[in-house]
Amino acid sequence: MQNPDARASQARSEEPLLNMTNNDLCNLVTLEIRGALARLRINNPPLNILTKATRRALLEREEREDIKVVIIQGGEKAFSVGSDIHEFPEDATEGLAKIRLEQYMLDRLAQLRQISIAQLRGYVLGGGAELMLSCDLRVASEQARIGFPEIRLGALPAAGGMRRLVRDIGAVRARELVLRGYTISAQEAVGLGLINNAVPETQLEAVTEALAGELLKLPSDALQWGKKCIEAVFPNTGADTIEAEAFASLFRGRNLREGLAAFREKRPPSFD
Repeated sequence: MQNPDARASQARSEEPLLNMTNNDLCNLVTLEIRGALARLRINNPPLNILTKATRRALLEREEREDIKVVIIQGGEKAFSVGSDIHEFPEDATEGLAKIRLEQYMLDRLAQLRQISIAQLRGYVLGGGAELMLSCDLRVASEQARIGFPEIRLGALPAAGGMRRLVRDIGAVRARELVLRGYTISAQEAVGLGLINNAVPETQLEAVTEALAGELLKLPSDALQWGKKCIEAVFPNTGADTIEAEAFASLFRGRNLREGLAAFREKRPPSFD
């Protein structure tokens, strides 16, 4: 049973969403369907920050039986740069509620029956990179920049990002990206096995459509079972719980508060 503090924290986190209409949510994440292909477009320009409302809009898109492939994309400047710094909670209880919701959203995406393709342009950072990791296949423009800069704020990519990163590129490379917090080019990401392809910007749409078209011709049941079998090789053995506990614990120290304050004040942070 959820404890009263957690329930109160969740209620506070959802208050701004109660005044949003379905049209508001639909505008934040648009849906286009063409036959058995769906496109979900994050539409919170210019950087497609994943606000609470944007995450809710992603969650509320119904999974349809007649859809076989889903392309998830952002805008020209950014796929997504992750969480809204101004929505960061004030204490560990609210931090735990925040990260659990984000883990749930990304798990829902990763467990879709459909094959998901991340189409990546511009910045793919933080929570946006975690969103990318929840997609089955990833195609990027050569100009894309990908990274997990959370540690430079005193935080971590704790919405399942570290678990999925180790799964995809191994612990050694994952440590480097998470613990140093720098960004890499799309070509470097291909070399690490983080994404499937990096193509010229002018070819990104055609390459993504060709990949989707290839998948649409393949048998649905074999695609779904193939996805499940590969995922079963890398079970979640409690890593999400540790990530959530780590994220919440950071709110008890001064470093995260200092990192957020430095970001808002546009100055270098001074960490312990």
